[in-house]
Amino acid sequence: MNPTVSILVAARNEEGTIRQCLESLTNQSVNNNVCIEIIIGNDSSTDLTTEIIAEFVSEYSFIQSFIVPKNITYNGKVNVLNYISDLACGHYYLFADADVVYPPSWVENMLISLKNADITTGVTVVEGATLWMKFQKLDWMLALNQIHILSKLGIPLTAMGNNMGVKSEKFVDIGGFRNIPFSVAEDFALFNTIVKNKGSFCQLFDVSVLAKTKGMTTYFEWLQQRWRWMQGAKKLSLFFKTLNYLNIIFYPILLILMLFYPIVGVVMLNIYVLKCCYLMYIQKKLKEKIHWRATFLFDFYHCISYCGLLIYGLRNPSVEWKNRVYKPE
Repeated sequence: MNPTVSILVAARNEEGTIRQCLESLTNQSVNNNVCIEIIIGNDSSTDLTTEIIAEFVSEYSFIQSFIVPKNITYNGKVNVLNYISDLACGHYYLFADADVVYPPSWVENMLISLKNADITTGVTVVEGATLWMKFQKLDWMLALNQIHILSKLGIPLTAMGNNMGVKSEKFVDIGGFRNIPFSVAEDFALFNTIVKNKGSFCQLFDVSVLAKTKGMTTYFEWLQQRWRWMQGAKKLSLFFKTLNYLNIIFYPILLILMLFYPIVGVVMLNIYVLKCCYLMYIQKKLKEKIHWRATFLFDFYHCISYCGLLIYGLRNPSVEWKNRVYKPE
């Protein structure tokens, strides 16, 4: 029987997380008529990733692993996904990252969404006990909920490559990654290409597809991660790029206006209260415990950290990812 779904996993030096990832993928609750294959692309790992993968390959017949050769045309994760997607046999492709843990209901609910969409995205959030991790968690939740709302309105924005599904028919129709110009934001590039080719899309926001990953430990790591994501954001329409930058400098602008028009302070307070209520709502929506301190301090985190990102991006630095360096796009 041909697999109904192919789960594609790119892995590079993931010894600390890939075991939990693969355990979550092998414990999916699916109907008997759903057949799964898991294809892992090992991207020149130098730690114990290869040995951990081998344990799972020997235990599960539906898991395959391949050492991905270097390619002149493609680099990094794009090279891995391009290689292993050629080996996939499923009617649907689900893209997973080796540092993410997926709920047992993930495959089933992603497939339900893909019945009506060519590309669909689940929800991934950061896990961690520190306030810094809680800030990142809310940051991811907020962004994905806004993308979800826009998708409901038929407005395409982007996808998330660590929790994404595509109909194989549509993937083949656009020529896979081969016909997409290289980008370190490969998820945005794939999403954008599918949408441009009249593909339908969906952004889910539900606990059934809620995956969890580790956040960035330091602010500098956070800057590098966000700068990589910004390579995709640079290619948004002028309207959404403008909204993105205005969102970052929103509070600084209000603070300046408040010096001349004190009434702006009342407006700013109302906006802050509404934002806190919104953050509480999306946490409850995903059945996550509300972290009150992170909720009330979130706007301060967002303003300071993202203004720092704008300053970081002024010199247009290289993109550093998985111990590799890429030119900014």
